[in-house]
Amino acid sequence: MSRLIFHKIVGKHNRSFHNPNNMGADKLPEIRDLSKVVEQHLSGVRLLNYEISSLTQPGDNYGGTLFSVNARLQGPDEKLFEEQLVAKVPPTDPYYWQFFQPERTCLTENAVYKILAPALAILQDDAGIPTEDQFKGFARYYGSRECLDSSSSKVDQNAVLLLENLRSSGYVPGQRLRPYDLPHTLLALQYMAEFHALPLAMRLLKPVLFREQVQPFFEKFDWHAAAPESKALMKNETLEDIRRATNNDSKMVDRIKKLSDEFFEFLAAAPDRPDGPFCSIIHCDFWINNLMFLYDGSGTPIDLKIIDFQTAQYDSVVHDIISFLLSSVDTAILEIHFEHLLEAYYMAFVSCLRRVGADLAIHTYETFRAEVKRVAYIQVPHAIFMTRFILADSVENETAETRELLNVLKSPGSERISRKLSQILHLAQKFDILY
Repeated sequence: MSRLIFHKIVGKHNRSFHNPNNMGADKLPEIRDLSKVVEQHLSGVRLLNYEISSLTQPGDNYGGTLFSVNARLQGPDEKLFEEQLVAKVPPTDPYYWQFFQPERTCLTENAVYKILAPALAILQDDAGIPTEDQFKGFARYYGSRECLDSSSSKVDQNAVLLLENLRSSGYVPGQRLRPYDLPHTLLALQYMAEFHALPLAMRLLKPVLFREQVQPFFEKFDWHAAAPESKALMKNETLEDIRRATNNDSKMVDRIKKLSDEFFEFLAAAPDRPDGPFCSIIHCDFWINNLMFLYDGSGTPIDLKIIDFQTAQYDSVVHDIISFLLSSVDTAILEIHFEHLLEAYYMAFVSCLRRVGADLAIHTYETFRAEVKRVAYIQVPHAIFMTRFILADSVENETAETRELLNVLKSPGSERISRKLSQILHLAQKFDILY
């Protein structure tokens, strides 16, 4: 299940003006010592004050809470300037803390920005790639912390991640009820391929650096281990959805039940091919809610940012590809272009490897298609599980109580959900990825 499924990028704003020296009168939850986070990252810069607004509506506080931060800063040259930021903090509710496990997810997401992204930039610098031609899929990073104690890495309620406010930079989030068309899908696959290819190239070209400084933050992670009751509920309700979508086809229900069991076993098990030719850092939650696009004057998508790396881990790139295609792309597009989309991803992937000087001998299209055949089926139940959340009825007028996670899991599937599940099953059978 997605880490940001319940988040709105723009919500009803509660505003509060903060002076770092006078934080006690704030109506919103306090982000303690925010100035230290910014000033440690931006050397020589002082945070004078900031205006904070809630970006998470009541009832959306699941995997974390988002705040818009309008920061007023002073540079080393004494000049004043402002930055539009987003602050992400862990959930305050103990149930959601247990479910989303910030002790691991915060460390991983912070590592993407403060360790992985700079290392990939150096890799591209070493290959002679101009800055303007390097991978642009990360939001700009303004600092993070795991807790107030700088000598500890144990995550607590004072953890925070600061990033650029992508909305203020012109980026627009996807809409979960509007699956991607071909231009959006091709651009997303290009960025996904580069995000996958660069860490893999680092593993090949700088193996010690990758093993010692990067990979430890991206070990296999079972993000349902701490909430077995929710996992059981999800499985049971999903099978009910499949019964409705297939007219109670007992063979298909049994098939999906078996695949669902295998999917959760996969989440809990170590990767069976940890160093395969297509193993890299993968997002594990690459779908509409976690992509933000920039458009030109004609409305054509020209750039994007990938967000929410909380469940990123080291495994086959095919997991991201198939989950994204089945969950977030218009079915009519997949019917016609499925093979073409796999080819487009592959071409962007090997092109990125080639640019940084990685050996391509084992990265043939034939080995890629074999990897798709080996892995793709495990993402069919993942896409099925996500459908209930992606296609949930509009929450615009709902209260916090009606948007509780367990209520979403228990709510009966709609006709829209049944139709999408039928389409996923049809596509999985048509393209031979449903064992």
